[in-house]
Amino acid sequence: MKRMFLAIVLLLLLCQSIAWAHWMPREEMYVGGVGAGCTLEYVTSIYGEPQEKRWFNTAGVRGVTYIYSDAFSITGRTGKDDLRQEEELLVVGFSLKDNSLATPSGLTVGMPYETVSAMFGSVDKHTIGGRTFYSYGAPNSAVELTFYVDDKGIITEIYEGTEF
Repeated sequence: MKRMFLAIVLLLLLCQSIAWAHWMPREEMYVGGVGAGCTLEYVTSIYGEPQEKRWFNTAGVRGVTYIYSDAFSITGRTGKDDLRQEEELLVVGFSLKDNSLATPSGLTVGMPYETVSAMFGSVDKHTIGGRTFYSYGAPNSAVELTFYVDDKGIITEIYEGTEF
């Protein structure tokens, strides 16, 4: 009976480690020091005022995307009835399309996706609308970090999204 219990526990641990292979530490899901959960006030304290702000207010969601360049933007949002001021909105994602910023471990646009998979394990490859990507979730979080790649496996965009 004890051996069967031990075998089941070991099997569950093995299955859990396999299931976690597609996860990435939440602390890794930032570029240039910002990511989901930061306030827009914190973003502007690092990067200053954006070149452009694009507001949206649809389907029960209110927010703004700060566009710093053609290659870098950050989105903050909240519920439509939430009265928080713009600077208090929480970042729910970003898009990085050049190598001006990197994740804490140094991942950036222009690197081969193989570098990511060597550090954090491989995940399934997906193609939607002609774009190929690999997505990593964070444990106990809605945050996902997605690496879009070209036909040679080179990272062309790092995108973070969440369902805060």
